[in-house]
Amino acid sequence: MILRLMTKKVIKVEYENAEMNFLLTCVPKISDNPLKEWLPASGWNSVMRLADLDEFRKLPESMEKELPARFKDWFNEVTPEDVKLPSDWRRLDATPFKKLLVIRALRPDRMNSAMTNFIRTTLPNGDDFCNMDSSLSFTDILQSTYEDATQETQLNIPIFFILSPGADPVKDVEKMGKSYSFDVNRNNFFNISLGQGMDKYAEQKLEAGFREGYWIMLQNIHLMPSWLPTLEKKLEAYAKEGGSSQYFRLFLSAEPSNAIPIGILERCIKLTNEPPAGLKANMKRAWTFFPKEEVEEKDPRVKSVLFGLCYFHSTLIERRRFGPKGWNMFYPFSIGDLRDSYFV
Repeated sequence: MILRLMTKKVIKVEYENAEMNFLLTCVPKISDNPLKEWLPASGWNSVMRLADLDEFRKLPESMEKELPARFKDWFNEVTPEDVKLPSDWRRLDATPFKKLLVIRALRPDRMNSAMTNFIRTTLPNGDDFCNMDSSLSFTDILQSTYEDATQETQLNIPIFFILSPGADPVKDVEKMGKSYSFDVNRNNFFNISLGQGMDKYAEQKLEAGFREGYWIMLQNIHLMPSWLPTLEKKLEAYAKEGGSSQYFRLFLSAEPSNAIPIGILERCIKLTNEPPAGLKANMKRAWTFFPKEEVEEKDPRVKSVLFGLCYFHSTLIERRRFGPKGWNMFYPFSIGDLRDSYFV
């Protein structure tokens, strides 16, 4: 979004078209790597392509002959985006967009954090934009999304949950459904976990929900890729017909998959639940996961235990960024783990 604002001159950031193309594509330029002891071949090839730009013509020579040790130290930094580049190249800190190009070439794993920093400093009120929902619980976000999906439209836009490890939006949807008098026990909320042989049943309930105003949740639709084109056609037909009950709502969930048709993705409001960056942001997300009214009713000692648990959980997540130095095995430490730890 911010790159589009830059191209439309809404935000004034000086850049060349070739620089923007490099940031977006970073097509490597194959060359022998003289720094193979510490720099991967992919990094050197990216530097050679970056050297095609006038601003960076001398970068390969500086890395190979003039300042190899200092570039090695910078490359090995945990957060190189926060550290000045060696020698004369530190001038790029005054032009953050150009520094992004060096990070793109040498440390692409840090681009997410680097882009976030770039947005914070470049976009007016950038902090508010980057932290937009960090102080909201997933329940609050879901409620807001539900209102957006129904506001000023009769199409009842589906809500699509892109699942991350350990995430389980079912309980939140069921809880919200009960507040609107939609419940499995009332036979007006149908929660269907897709798998072999469930396509006919899902089609039947989807049609009934559209006509009679039920809530339908189809879980793990990625497990039935052959049926998804049928689902896409049904959603398209429903949108054209526009004759659904005003109470009809459709919720979908799936792990990231190339089998999901673009038509389904474009028609839905998409939500996912990933841990934010930074200990402070993770603490906010962990603490606000628990409804305020429930926490306030607890004994002060229980509140203290919950706060300590949230802090511990946030520390675990932050330690993951050190890779095998942080944990010798990958584990998501998801919000579901925090929830289950609290209710044990």
